[in-house]
Amino acid sequence: MSDPIGADGRIQVFEGELATLELPAHNFLFECQELHAELLDLETRTVWQSHRPISREAYFALELPAKLIRVGIGAGVMDEHYFRRSPGAVADGPVAEREIAGHLFIHCANPPKDGPETPMGEDPKLMRVDKYHSLVFAAGREVLVIRDGDGRDFVHLIAGSPGGGGLLQTAEDASGGAEIPLPEGWSLRTETLAMRTTIHLPNPTEAYFFANGASFQGPVDTFAASGV
Repeated sequence: MSDPIGADGRIQVFEGELATLELPAHNFLFECQELHAELLDLETRTVWQSHRPISREAYFALELPAKLIRVGIGAGVMDEHYFRRSPGAVADGPVAEREIAGHLFIHCANPPKDGPETPMGEDPKLMRVDKYHSLVFAAGREVLVIRDGDGRDFVHLIAGSPGGGGLLQTAEDASGGAEIPLPEGWSLRTETLAMRTTIHLPNPTEAYFFANGASFQGPVDTFAASGV
């Protein structure tokens, strides 16, 4: 993660030459292309994500308190990402955090009350997630983008998992999410980013989860001028 941490423990977020936001360091998840864990608190219906990477073995070995369950482990495809606030907060600022089994977790999202939807059949599944999530891609990055049948774009966020254990994952994957069965009328393309780009996902976020563990989320308008 390249953003400088100040003496007060806050991180300056840059888009181009302009400083646009300051957030505490714990809003940023470190080494996001490594595996991170997500847990669901059944009592509060809140999702907690590990602040730092965790191995698959350590994830499955976590000794969890009552009413906390594992919901998935996966790796992001972005270069950096952060949460602008935890759900329920009235303004951007520090995320809620807690220590679980010796690891720091942050309150990153709230799941839909009725769970996943299946508007396209069993694959992919749709989750309408309450979260304030921002993705950062470095200049020159190639990014996979899905366009749905209504012309809306969804950016690749979570890689497919060859080891299994991803959120709503039902099949292993060796392609990293590049080979997925698309619903009729959908398309998959690659976009190359000319400059460092920050994508602020909407709230709620429509998060599509494929059987191989890959997830595409949005809708986003970052790529609206292309892929027509």
